[in-house]
Amino acid sequence: MRMTERSISIRAFRFPILLLGVLAVLWFAVQPVHAEQETETAGASLGKDTGTEESMTRSHARAVEGWVQVSGGRWRYRYSDGAYAEKCWLKINGAWYYFDQDGYWVDDNTHESGSLKGIDVSAWQGKIDWQAVKNDGIQFAFVRIGHGAHVLDTYYSQNMKGAQEAGIPVGVYMYSTAKNEAEAIADAQFVIRNMEGYLVSYPVVIDLEDASQDSLSKYQLGRIAKVFCDEVRAAGYTPMLYCNENWYKNRIDVSQITDVEKWIARWNVRYDTSIPRGIWQSGVGRIQGVNTNVDIDFGYKDYTQIVTPRTRYADGYRMTAGTWVQDRHGWWYNYYTGGYPAQAWELIGGTWYWFDSDGYMATGWRNIDGTWYYLTSSGAMATGWVQVGNTWYYLSGSGAMLTGFQTIGNAVYYLDESGAMATGWRLVDGVWYYFHSSGAMATGWMQSGNWYYLDPADGKMAVGFKTVGDAVYYLTESGAMVTGWRLVDDTWYYFEASGAMVTGWLQLGDVRYYLAEDGKMLTGLQTIDGVEYEFDTSGACIS
Repeated sequence: MRMTERSISIRAFRFPILLLGVLAVLWFAVQPVHAEQETETAGASLGKDTGTEESMTRSHARAVEGWVQVSGGRWRYRYSDGAYAEKCWLKINGAWYYFDQDGYWVDDNTHESGSLKGIDVSAWQGKIDWQAVKNDGIQFAFVRIGHGAHVLDTYYSQNMKGAQEAGIPVGVYMYSTAKNEAEAIADAQFVIRNMEGYLVSYPVVIDLEDASQDSLSKYQLGRIAKVFCDEVRAAGYTPMLYCNENWYKNRIDVSQITDVEKWIARWNVRYDTSIPRGIWQSGVGRIQGVNTNVDIDFGYKDYTQIVTPRTRYADGYRMTAGTWVQDRHGWWYNYYTGGYPAQAWELIGGTWYWFDSDGYMATGWRNIDGTWYYLTSSGAMATGWVQVGNTWYYLSGSGAMLTGFQTIGNAVYYLDESGAMATGWRLVDGVWYYFHSSGAMATGWMQSGNWYYLDPADGKMAVGFKTVGDAVYYLTESGAMVTGWRLVDDTWYYFEASGAMVTGWLQLGDVRYYLAEDGKMLTGLQTIDGVEYEFDTSGACIS
């Protein structure tokens, strides 16, 4: 009996409690929950339970899709499922519109106008019809390659192939939870390995925003970004940082990555113009071919004109094996597996370094196995032209200092035994050469006070008689071109102001001379063109 009364009393209270529960569920179902735009911006591609996604996807009765004007003359947009667009960008009849957190259209396309349109996706978007995405006007995409402890995104391969088949330029991003440089480099190497075989024609991105990194300093996060990007660049790809505006301004030391492309999130109709960015993640929206909400990105650079498309890492790339450490003696390189290089070369980030017998990075000139190398102040092995003090040197592709005559580009240079580039006059093996201030060897006619002639074939300074073109010239033992009268081997010759040797009749003032075909001045009785002439010992014609 008591059990029956208890059952009746429970039933009596159950209905109003159930009714209150249903009403509460209905009330919460119509209340928008908005994400904090400055601290949570990965949105749809990470599957975050953001307010925008909630407001755009909850189920409603079927309704006529289109614009709705509400009290006060403001406009909203209603989907066919009865939901309203809220806190998102939406493409309607070919034009883009922004709706605020209350669902009202904001008439402001300042930062959208003229931009390239893109999306970023992950497994959270499920299966995507990439041809439909392309047909809806999307011009680029980023695909999540992985996250956390190197978990490959389950839709990565499918998305890469689909985007490429549709002809959409695609980059990849890694949602990083790295806590130190070693983990960041490992993230980059995970990305580099898994990009092989896929055409990557947009930047390769490190996504920094995870709450697990909150305890890291601004400098530490800057280093994480830098070493990731350095590794990506060494592999031949174009690195990029993704973060929101708060992280850019307050969390990451971006002074370490000034040479890195930026993709910055701000879910709103506008963004902070003091923050440079090549791409703006503006929020989420709906795109044909994607069955869920998707992040909408507006691009201000055409990265197809910047990025070198590739399906694998660059030739010569070697994965970084350790990390740099500085102590009171200098810099050394700590292998992840333990130990360090000593009395050896090490390729790090695409650059060669030499470590001395104590394991410290070398700088300046080093003679290694009989060959001279130059290590810059950063320790990097120099190649090509390098200026040390006031002197230029040339290092081969292997870093070896060159000496002697060297053809570099379209010019010939001379580098002495110390490797120093020669300029001006230089005596080499008993022969004079002239090198311009650039170091390039002179050939042909050259004026340095006097005129000189350097053989076009080998640059050797000419002496004696020299036929150049249709004229004959005479160059002294010093190489200087002569003009006027010149006694050579007891014979007189005459050379014009241009240096060309005269033949035939020569009139100088009131005196006539005659120079034979070989330029020799005639004296005594001579028959010229059938006429007999007499020349005195000075060569002057007297009859």
